[in-house]
Amino acid sequence: MNTKPHASTGPATSANQLLRIDDVVALTTLSKSCVNLWVAQGRFPKPIALSSTLKVWRSSDLSNWINRQFTTIDDAGCIEQPADTAAKARTEGKCK
Repeated sequence: MNTKPHASTGPATSANQLLRIDDVVALTTLSKSCVNLWVAQGRFPKPIALSSTLKVWRSSDLSNWINRQFTTIDDAGCIEQPADTAAKARTEGKCK
């Protein structure tokens, strides 16, 4: 009889769940290198270091970050994006 616990099949949704980098990548569709770069730049939630080699993110921190990325839709029907990407979208003609 196999009493080994089953591996997770995807990112968890519990607010208190701790997620490893592979789960963060699956949840956000960002690459590992992008996550690490954005953490260093302060553009992404910082992980919690459980040891010198193991870092995790709170699911609630990631959910809040995702929600902040696309918060409202303006009158023209465009998604209001963070300041650095909203200006670029408008200059490229995606939003008026």
